[in-house]
Amino acid sequence: MNRSRLRFALFGCGGFGREFARYILEVADLPAISDPDPGARRAFAAALKRTFNEYDNADALLANEDIDAVAITTANFAHKSTAIAAANAGKHVYCEKPMANSVPDCWEMVRACEKAGVRLMVGHKRRLRPAWARMIELTKELGPVIAITSCQYYDARPYNLSGWWTRAAESGGLLDIAEVHILDWMRAMCGDIDSVRAISPPQLDARFDFPDTIHVELRFRSEAVASLNVSMAYPLLKFRESGGPLVICRNGGMRFVPSLDYLDLYWQRSEDKEPHHERFDLGFDQAFRKEIGDFVNWVARGEEPCLTWKEGLRCVEGMEAAHRSAAQNGAVIPLPLYPELDNSNS
Repeated sequence: MNRSRLRFALFGCGGFGREFARYILEVADLPAISDPDPGARRAFAAALKRTFNEYDNADALLANEDIDAVAITTANFAHKSTAIAAANAGKHVYCEKPMANSVPDCWEMVRACEKAGVRLMVGHKRRLRPAWARMIELTKELGPVIAITSCQYYDARPYNLSGWWTRAAESGGLLDIAEVHILDWMRAMCGDIDSVRAISPPQLDARFDFPDTIHVELRFRSEAVASLNVSMAYPLLKFRESGGPLVICRNGGMRFVPSLDYLDLYWQRSEDKEPHHERFDLGFDQAFRKEIGDFVNWVARGEEPCLTWKEGLRCVEGMEAAHRSAAQNGAVIPLPLYPELDNSNS
């Protein structure tokens, strides 16, 4: 790269886009933004106290702006089309999770970026937040994971989800909007998933055109197992208070207790008389800076990043398999889900 700083465009000016842009601006320039909603663009510029070249569609921005890379923080259903348009224009692609709404869509993004010779990273910050990264690190101390259980029961009513969030064809479904984080972290703990089985009870929240509760069983190629129980219809917890996993390792275990303001991790070797306790802050800043910093260094200097597209695709694969299993009354779904699309390097 001849420039001293990469130049980004950001697609999707909603609340998350506004937050993520702050981290981009620490390491790169951000001359242009795109969102079909002029109100979202105005709020974006006001929040960041900057002016941007504004566009209401991706094609116009890509045709007119001198940029190196894009950051995609749009609604889930727009990830694929925006990423492919950027790749076809020769731009490197950072895409927020979930990567896309189906595995075939993910592969289309991968092939477009491979053909154009550009980088593709999918942001999965949970595994990078210090408390969650510490659990991954502790597997070296406690031995390989044998089993994990996580119960992400929380109350979605205060979030007032509406529009595309409530439609499976646009959001991807329950796991895509509620549990993408922990599924990816489980893969970081246990490796590739071998099979998935899931069931859903009757729906409670009529806003959604998909079940609002699901219980998922994961079997990994490492022979570890995990249960991932998710509901947006549980009135006793907020999102950040839920989902704390219990982990059994070969030589010990972990217990993670999240709260609104801090995170408590307890861990113990089999021979220890008392558990160790570590307290963490929420760790969003560290994770976002790691993601975008690694992406910039990958594009500019070819340095190995913390994430690529592979984590994003495999996470979508696990979620799609779970939704498919629940629709089939708990059928066991082996992975890869689309073997005809896979290749030995993926």
